[in-house]
Amino acid sequence: MSIGQLELIRESLIAVVHEMRANVIRSSYSSIIYEGHDFSCALVAADGRLVAQGAADNPIHIFAVPYSTARIVEAFADDIHEGDIFLHNDPYTGGTHLNDVLMLYPVFDRGRLALFAATRCHWGDVGGMTPGSLSGRVREVYQEGLRITPTRICERGRMNDAFLGLLFDNMRIARERRGDFNTMLGTSRKAAEHLRRLFDRFGGDTLLDAVETLIAGAERVMRERIAAVPDGTYQAEGYLDNDGHGDEPLVARLALTIDGDRIEADFTGSSPQTMGPTNVGPAMAFNAVASIVKSFLDPDTPVNHGSFNPIAIVNPPGSFLNATLPAPCGGMVECRALMCGLVVSALGRAMPDRLVGDLKGGANHVYVSGPRPDGDGIFLLYEYPAGGTGATARGDGNHAVRAFPEGDFNAVQSVEVVEAQCPLRVERHTLREGSCGDGEHRGGLGLRREVRVLVDGASLSVLADKNVIPPFGVAGGASGAANRFTVVRGGVSIEPSPVPGKVGGFALRAGDVVRMESSGGGGHGDPLARAASAVASDVALGYLDADQAARRYGVVLGPDGVDLDATEAARARLAAAVLRAPVVARADDDIERSRRRLTLPPALAGALEVEDGDLVELTTPSSGAALRAWARVGAVDDVLALGPVGRSVLGIAPGDEVTLRVVRREPQ
Repeated sequence: MSIGQLELIRESLIAVVHEMRANVIRSSYSSIIYEGHDFSCALVAADGRLVAQGAADNPIHIFAVPYSTARIVEAFADDIHEGDIFLHNDPYTGGTHLNDVLMLYPVFDRGRLALFAATRCHWGDVGGMTPGSLSGRVREVYQEGLRITPTRICERGRMNDAFLGLLFDNMRIARERRGDFNTMLGTSRKAAEHLRRLFDRFGGDTLLDAVETLIAGAERVMRERIAAVPDGTYQAEGYLDNDGHGDEPLVARLALTIDGDRIEADFTGSSPQTMGPTNVGPAMAFNAVASIVKSFLDPDTPVNHGSFNPIAIVNPPGSFLNATLPAPCGGMVECRALMCGLVVSALGRAMPDRLVGDLKGGANHVYVSGPRPDGDGIFLLYEYPAGGTGATARGDGNHAVRAFPEGDFNAVQSVEVVEAQCPLRVERHTLREGSCGDGEHRGGLGLRREVRVLVDGASLSVLADKNVIPPFGVAGGASGAANRFTVVRGGVSIEPSPVPGKVGGFALRAGDVVRMESSGGGGHGDPLARAASAVASDVALGYLDADQAARRYGVVLGPDGVDLDATEAARARLAAAVLRAPVVARADDDIERSRRRLTLPPALAGALEVEDGDLVELTTPSSGAALRAWARVGAVDDVLALGPVGRSVLGIAPGDEVTLRVVRREPQ
């Protein structure tokens, strides 16, 4: 087979996926799909391997499709026929969360199963305890909606209308759900038509041989890229805020091993699964690792399963990163974002030029629902406010947009769609001043969005992370501001839940304003090394005010711009105030339940102005993510004792110095 024919087949398959995407956008009923682009399409081999996806498809969806397909093939084995169609959303067998429904459409060539057309769409509601199905306060998966294990909904062309009726009759706004189902069905049929034409054009054997060649080529490239990375085991550690029912954080641990031309990601030691929504099924660890490895090592070539064959995952069942029934999994994006951050930090230690600051922490699911003014059912607004992206060694983060692990989601719903479809008014949509993570290169700003409710009887549900523990900076950069979701009633800001970011059906009144403030991206490098002219530009653009420029960057602005003498003096004072301390070894890591604890000398605690239980972090110029720990003030020498895992995460040895600072949630 010639190179030209191979490339023609590859681009033809990708073109099929692109047309699938266009069909979904043009014919779907839910604004989360046609406006938000919360869906993805792919072509999958008969054994479940990923064959083709589009450049805009969402890796959260697509990189889980092979797992789902393999489970469906395993369940039905040789009992898959032309005219069959399968549905699936079960997180424990390869799904994401229940709202993401996969349609798998088998395509045959001369009587043999050749490929699957896969479409995964976020359905706005799949039942459950609150409108929209996603809530920060659930306690079991059954409260999140209908769980579809691998199910054949059409057999040899005969649709199972009874099953579909049961499905839609237990979902809110059933008309939209049926419309989105029909969109997926029509898209799958059109994809099958195109694939049959490709079989006729190239010959079935030739096309499938080309698929194997393309997968083998992608694997060869990835193995070459991995082999160029220094061998070693790189550790990372991070947290989710809580499980939605208390204040205890969840810890995730990763040991990423580069061994020749293969990568192993081991998540052993992460917190047990919870009774709240911050869990995820078995497919998402591979999903997170594959997303970052592909982005770091081979970002330019098309995606197929060969890129992932060199990746091995160790992820024991029963943790919140590999949960089992009946753990709810609505917060899978939050869990995946945490795992992505760990891989960024660990792989970034091996490839320092690729390090990037952390993101807003997940999907920021916000649902506002209530009765329609005309009495015809309910309205349902699903918002998903983007945040600032992380800074890199080459430049600043971007403001309030999606980042590379997230796909082509839009940042928010358009104002016109919100106000046309719902009794709501968007009153404010701005950047969130000061929310960036400071650094030589700063993170991007989050956004601030305010939506006024115009009817009584509405409710608010939120499922978001990084409301307590903000996005991390890297290489000495600072955290971005944490997410914050509040309700303004009568001019007073109120918290809709005792657990920040986890809201379930909070009652709203006409005139209430739902305020969404998303995180800024983490910074990269020492903030005092940032060019004074860049800080002045940020102030001129309204990203910071003059006081923040002075306090955070030591840049003093006068009537004619940067006051160079005052800036030099201010930066010298800030540099002298940076707290550094040597690290000594302790035999084990100081862990209390899920929290890393750090004993601070009283003098150092006083200088930091921290008390027992405050969150602090340790950084170095060469570290990945900052190492977070909860302070314990004790009578010890002016040194910091760290166990082997803590030292490994920072990449330091006993005697090395680290920078110590308080972790703050709000813009400073």
